[in-house]
Amino acid sequence: MSSQQTFLTEMENWANVYMFRSLSQYFEYLKTTEVSMPQAYVLTYIHYNGPSNISDICAHMMVSAAAASQMVDRLEKLDLVERSADPGDRRVRNVVLSRQGENFVEQSIKARRSWIKQLPADLGEGQLDQISAALKLLTAIYQA
Repeated sequence: MSSQQTFLTEMENWANVYMFRSLSQYFEYLKTTEVSMPQAYVLTYIHYNGPSNISDICAHMMVSAAAASQMVDRLEKLDLVERSADPGDRRVRNVVLSRQGENFVEQSIKARRSWIKQLPADLGEGQLDQISAALKLLTAIYQA
């Protein structure tokens, strides 16, 4: 097997492990809340993209305006989002995270990443250095 094929295989293996473990932790966290997976996705979308209107949410999630509006209504009742006037167009209402909504997303990110903290205990210092260098290189290449 070529170096390139070996690399691709190992990256796919790691991506599978990472996704499975991260999602498992994320789902465990969601079970402790009143938030559904699609609602959590809306909260995360707003967290990373800032104030969003219903049209933005519809387009990103590929749902109808009614479905997006219903999700936002439920999140508003849970005090996770607030609606505010768009400074550029008073007819448009933006959806923003409340303090509780920000806290929800921060806690969900911590839960999703919690398993990673166990890795150093299972690896030697030389292995940690090698993996750190490789990850740093990959990150630098793909963030450019």
